[in-house]
Amino acid sequence: MPRKMVDILGNPKFRLDDRYRLEPLPRSNEVASGLTARVHDPAWALTRQWQFGEFAGQDAGSPVLVELSGHSTVISAWRPAGRTGELAADHSWVPYEPKSGPLDGMVESEDSAAPDELARIEGGAHFLRMLDEKGLRARTPDVLAAYGFQQPMPTGPSNLVTLLAPKVPDAGRLVADFSDGAPVVAGLGSVPADWLTWWRGLFPAEAPDTFDPHRFEHRVDMSCGDKVFHSEEYLGDGLDWFTVDLDPTATPAPTTPAAVHMFSREAIPSTVRYGGIPADRFWEMEDAQIDLGSTDVDKLDTGRLLLIAFAEVYGNDRFLLPLEVPAGSLTVLDKLVVSDSFGGKHEITRAGSDEEGWNLFTVTGTDNGLLVMPSERGAVGEPLETVALLRDELANLGWAVEKSFTDPRGDRVDRRERWLRIAPESPPPRDIGSYTVQTIVPDYWLPLVPHAVSLDQIRFALVPLQQPGFTSEPHGRLLHTDDWVHEEEVPRDGALVTRRPVLARWFDGSWHSWVRRQKNPGSGEGSSGLHFDIVQPSEPWP
Repeated sequence: MPRKMVDILGNPKFRLDDRYRLEPLPRSNEVASGLTARVHDPAWALTRQWQFGEFAGQDAGSPVLVELSGHSTVISAWRPAGRTGELAADHSWVPYEPKSGPLDGMVESEDSAAPDELARIEGGAHFLRMLDEKGLRARTPDVLAAYGFQQPMPTGPSNLVTLLAPKVPDAGRLVADFSDGAPVVAGLGSVPADWLTWWRGLFPAEAPDTFDPHRFEHRVDMSCGDKVFHSEEYLGDGLDWFTVDLDPTATPAPTTPAAVHMFSREAIPSTVRYGGIPADRFWEMEDAQIDLGSTDVDKLDTGRLLLIAFAEVYGNDRFLLPLEVPAGSLTVLDKLVVSDSFGGKHEITRAGSDEEGWNLFTVTGTDNGLLVMPSERGAVGEPLETVALLRDELANLGWAVEKSFTDPRGDRVDRRERWLRIAPESPPPRDIGSYTVQTIVPDYWLPLVPHAVSLDQIRFALVPLQQPGFTSEPHGRLLHTDDWVHEEEVPRDGALVTRRPVLARWFDGSWHSWVRRQKNPGSGEGSSGLHFDIVQPSEPWP
């Protein structure tokens, strides 16, 4: 209602510049009438809309129905890829079905090796457990006599391996005997076949290795219909659409045609909801934890300004609808028709289709489509092995620092801690001074010596470091003596390479385990303290 002004005599007086406010005046103690916010003259609301320029906007309707159709092409094969000028891409394609498990377990997994002592102990304990479930516990002495551990366990502190080795069979001997189909010990029923199926399910199937030991990265090709997606530098941190590019020169897998799923849907779109979206109901209270008006922005804060503009101006113009697509497929929408509230139909094209060089969520090299990788990062365990790659400018060397590894018993060994126990003592100072040929470097620091391959190419060769009383050498699976690494793979920031166990559950409920090799940024340069021809005077120099 207008604010009323009176003169000295009490006569009403109005000013043309007075502002007007709409305030409810309750006439009773109940709140229902006030909450309804009734307006006596609805035309007043129309004039306010005209006053604020709302009628000058676009006369657009709201989407009420969406009709879409398209197709999804499933990834049908994969193979290790080669880098131009280094390795020939002559690997054969490996057939793949998304229902068989996540592709990460095949691409990231290391070569299958003989099970260590801990795995053989656990496999033997599980065999005895299966015998007990079948009521065949009485056959345990015969099983131990035929399949017990023959070689003595290594000496050292007592752990699970040393305690259980005399009490369980050797899983390695069980596999060798059961694979022939005629167990030495008779009367075991179906336990050998069931146990052998369980044992083989613990290890990934035999597959080519995509890991490049000269770069500590994966390279892989994926065949999807008439396209081949190539990953040049996959670090092992989870396959996704942005980890691959289209390779227009590669030929897709010829013997494994990709399955194409056609789909046609009708759906009702819903508005996009997100934290901080303005309330769209009259009496809805907005979240007080988000106050876009108090955002501290500057003229160059383009990202924040775009976020605020989207939330306050354009956020209610975005709609979404669910669409389920197969895992491990490239999905392309062939047609998208939107029916609005005015009865009109509009065919929507892909955003940016008329702008060359602009796209969103599309693999580099393709014009359309959303690639959904058959990926599952799973639950990642503690590192089995850790290697740090770093530069040492003072020594003019690179170093591969093997921080930890896993021994055959399955125990994690900290090499620095072990070095502190076996490191030789420094010689006592002498009065007449001393001369040292070279300083002692910890045995877990493995030198990377630069070798000039050509005028513009240098490689780091991993060589043993001969020191008085011992030689530095690797004990894990990531490093190998006489191996070499590309110079660009040991930057000034360094790199950290790890092996980690992964346990993932797929969409059909099955469990999959593998060992992931992953490369991450390092923590900078390092200093080994390596010096040659050291003269230590008997007295401090002035």
